[in-house]
Amino acid sequence: MPTPRRPKNDHLIYADVVDSKSKAGVWMGERDAFQAKQAEILNAVKDQANWVPVENAIMVVSTAPAGITVIAPNPTLPGMIVLADGGSPEASAQLQAAGEDLVRQVMGDLGIVEEEAA
Repeated sequence: MPTPRRPKNDHLIYADVVDSKSKAGVWMGERDAFQAKQAEILNAVKDQANWVPVENAIMVVSTAPAGITVIAPNPTLPGMIVLADGGSPEASAQLQAAGEDLVRQVMGDLGIVEEEAA
């Protein structure tokens, strides 16, 4: 049975491509500005996590809980996508929350304001 999508009110952290199509055209005009911010966020996250290179993204490797988190710029919206996978649903949820918290903390350190989705 399919699982429902999670509520999406934080498009700077997570974007659902299907739900985001209506906004993509608006953001494409501002792509250069938001891509510069995305690169700044990603470089700052690298300084605070154990990571391996993934083209146009980073993969954070964790042992407690065990799993990986991929952090990448959203290609159509001015935000970052955080995807996590752990050894259990609970570990995946912890990694997802930690990844989102890390991106929010770095954004705050960089003075980049999180925008709420409409």
